[in-house]
Formats: sequence, structure tokens, C-alpha cells
Amino acid sequence: MFKNIKMLEYCHKHCQDIKAMETSDSLFNLRQNIKTDVQELDEYLGGGIAIGRVTEFVGLSGTGKTQMCLQLSLNVQIPKQFSGLEGKALYIDTRGDFNPARLQELAIDLEKRFLHKALGFKSSTMMQNVYYQNCPSSAELFACIVNLNRYLNSNPSIKLILVDSLAFSIRMLENVRDRTNLLMELHALIHQVLCHHNVAVVLTNELGFYRSRRKWKLRSTLGEKHTHLINERIWLTENGNYVGKTLKFRKLVTSINANCG
Repeated sequence: MFKNIKMLEYCHKHCQDIKAMETSDSLFNLRQNIKTDVQELDEYLGGGIAIGRVTEFVGLSGTGKTQMCLQLSLNVQIPKQFSGLEGKALYIDTRGDFNPARLQELAIDLEKRFLHKALGFKSSTMMQNVYYQNCPSSAELFACIVNLNRYLNSNPSIKLILVDSLAFSIRMLENVRDRTNLLMELHALIHQVLCHHNVAVVLTNELGFYRSRRKWKLRSTLGEKHTHLINERIWLTENGNYVGKTLKFRKLVTSINANCG
């Protein structure tokens, strides 16, 4: 009985300053996102690529994974007055697919969209706000991710980290155990980054064939452990964009006719 009275006194003393609890709706409205410029996809994701989460784009070669990464590295810079983050991007390139000429074209297009609306929002500035790191080997990628926390401490305006492609570096290793160990180490490091910094992490992955019941089937690479450690998986295909962790349970978000840009 004495303990219960003491507990009530403690609650009365320390909990009386609580004026109101936050609702899930208010927390949802506080979420920060980076638009993909695909309207249906942004609506499905609640505004775009979420800060504090790991989002993966997966697809066959030529389906637009690198194009999406380039666009996101610019969209993260949209001024706050237009519901943007006004941040910068770090682009980690493992395949050598980064195309600065294409990035400049996209930057010019984005500048035109905000012409006479956002002074100083120029394509030249956007290009300077995309930091680039080439990591052609798995060892270089690991070293880069290890140093992310320190780099972000020096560059707190970075709000987006892109790894294009994670799968390419992992699959360089011939030993399956080495692949798994490296992948788990990278995920642990990325998780630490998300815990200490207000950033979004975007990965690209590939599709590969595997044999099941004497049939060859298509699935995302890197395995089930990796699938459980990402927050969102977006499938880019010739027919449209899908969202879902697995090929079997993915959901069509926008068809190619709706996303003709």
C-alpha cells in the first residue's frame, strides 16, 4: 500500500507537466521526405523518400535506377519554402554509372521549374551540392561507409546518401560467407549513421535468376537478410513502378502510361 501511494505521488509530481500527447497524425505530418517526381509513387510513400530510412530501388539494367538517383540528388536541394529539405547529397558510385552531363541537364530542368520563384536556386549551385565518391571495389565502399559519420559531422547539410550500386560491390566477392559478412557490416554501419544523422539512405540493387522447382525465377539479389534490413523496396520496370519487399507481394503504384516522363 505504501509503495502504491509513493508511486501515485511520484506520478503526480513528475507527470503534471504533460499537457498533451502527440497524435500519430501530427507525427506523420512532421515527416521529412524527398520527392521522386513520380506523383503516384510520392503519394504512396507519404510524400517521397523518407528521412531516417533505407530505401532501395531494384530493377534490371536500363530501368532508370541511376536516373532516379540523379534526380533525388537534386530534389533534396529544393528550398524549404517549397516543402523541400534544402540539403545536399553524397553520391557513392560503385559501377561508374554516374553521369555529370545528365545531372546537369536535370539540374537545368529543375531550375526552370522554380524560375522566378526561388532566387539563387541555380543549376550551377545544385551541381556543387552533389558530392561524389567513386568506390570501384568492395574494400573502398566499406572504407567510405566507415567514414560516413565523421564526414557527416563535417557536412551536416547533407540530407541524402546514395549508393549506386550496393549489389555490384557485394557480388565482386566470390566467397558467399565474405559477401554475407560484408553486407551485414555495411548495414550495421548504415544503421549507426541513421541513428546519429538526419539523412535518408538510398540503395540500388539488381535482379538475378535463381532456380526453384526446376524453373528459373527472377528475384532481387543480396538475399533475404538484406531484404529484412531495408525499410522500403521500389521496383522499377518497363511496365511501371511497384512497391513491396518481394516480387510475389509487390504492388503496382504507377503504370508506364502514368509515368511517361
